[in-house]
Amino acid sequence: MKIGYYISYAFVVKLNRVFKEKIPMSLIQSTLFASPSHEHFTQERILEVELDRIRVNPDQPRRIFAEEDLAELAESIKSVGLIHPPLVRAVQGGEFFEIISGERRFRASRLAGLEKIPVVVKWTDQCLSAQAALIENVQRVDLNPLEIALALNSLMQKFGFTQEHLAQQIGKKRSTVANYLRLLSLPQVVQESVARGEISMGHAKVILSVASTQKQLTLHEMILADDLSVRQTEEAALKLQSRPKDLTLPFRQRDIHLQELERQLQILLGTKVVISGSSRKGRITIDYYNLEDLNRLIELLKIEL
Repeated sequence: MKIGYYISYAFVVKLNRVFKEKIPMSLIQSTLFASPSHEHFTQERILEVELDRIRVNPDQPRRIFAEEDLAELAESIKSVGLIHPPLVRAVQGGEFFEIISGERRFRASRLAGLEKIPVVVKWTDQCLSAQAALIENVQRVDLNPLEIALALNSLMQKFGFTQEHLAQQIGKKRSTVANYLRLLSLPQVVQESVARGEISMGHAKVILSVASTQKQLTLHEMILADDLSVRQTEEAALKLQSRPKDLTLPFRQRDIHLQELERQLQILLGTKVVISGSSRKGRITIDYYNLEDLNRLIELLKIEL
């Protein structure tokens, strides 16, 4: 019986499980691409490629890959295999392959100890590859706001997109695109706080409403020092705007020793830690992301339940 013009690699993995034996990749390829006259098959194909021949995309907007998430994905790959192959394009005459999307899966596969992985090869030029990588990643929900802003800006700079065109490409409102791009006008230290998740997109929008750079930095410090909510930040911004330039602002300067302790705790616990207050009193907030992570922190802190 003739198999249809497209079978996903996920389906092939299921076939392997049903028949309890591995279907040779060469057979998969010859079956899937037996009709080269069809344009679809000249545009995409599945290959098994050595990891050393795969290159990351320089236009990849993601800057941070959480080690814990990569480790979990690596364990999954060890258990059930790589269900969704990365999308790549051939470069240097087919000697190497550049990732269009799927760098996280590529990194996790390397962490899992694999030497080869299946990939979907798409025959496309560098311009389309860069656009695809940026647009695909912008549409992900787990990029931080600054990564999204940098990706959007890259699309506009490289390909001459307007905000309107860009909004249509990624399925978002033009005002949303504009708000992300405005993040790049913030002072560098504030941008870094957004990237690390110390302040939210809401906090950043309030900081942008403050006129001068110095007042933006002051408001940023107030948020970190007093752990302000977005609503509290809005109130602080109004007071900040209405005060004379030479009037001292009523917020607590962060103790340099508490800042260093906060940094050391984050390294020790492997998660976000916020110390708010002063040397006399305050509180420590330790973030966890699931029950397993909470149990890990309980063990590290030697808490008996």
